[in-house]
Amino acid sequence: EQLNRFLRGWINYFRVANCKRFLQQTMGWIRRRLRMKQMREWKTWKALHRALRRNGYQGDFDKISMRRWRNSASPLLSMALPNKWFDQMGLVDLTRYHVGTLHVYRYRRSRRCSSGAVCEARTYGSVRGLTLA
Repeated sequence: EQLNRFLRGWINYFRVANCKRFLQQTMGWIRRRLRMKQMREWKTWKALHRALRRNGYQGDFDKISMRRWRNSASPLLSMALPNKWFDQMGLVDLTRYHVGTLHVYRYRRSRRCSSGAVCEARTYGSVRGLTLA
C-alpha cells in the first residue's frame, strides 16, 4: 500500500516527461526486488518448488540460492511469481500510464462561434488555442 502510494505520486509527477522505456525498466526492477523479498521469506528452494507446482509446472527444478540478487532474475522465480501475480496483489503498473503528454484543461465559453457551435479553449501548458466542439 505504501509502495503504491509512492508509485502513484511518482508517476503523476513525471507523467509529462517522455520516459516510457525508463518506466518499463523501473517496473522490471521493482518486480525483481519484490521477487527477491519473497525469495528471502521462503528461505529455501523447497518453498520455491512448491510454488511452481502450485502454478502447474512439473518436472525437476534446479536448486538455487535464495539469498543472491542474481537469482531473483531466474526464470524459475518468474514462473513462480509471474507479472499477473503482482496485478492480483494490487501493485500499480507504471507502464499502463500515458506519458509524454500534458494534461488537457477545457472550459466552456458563453459565446457561440461563427459556425454556431460552442467554442472550447484547450490549454497545453502555456499555449492556448481555440478549437470547435
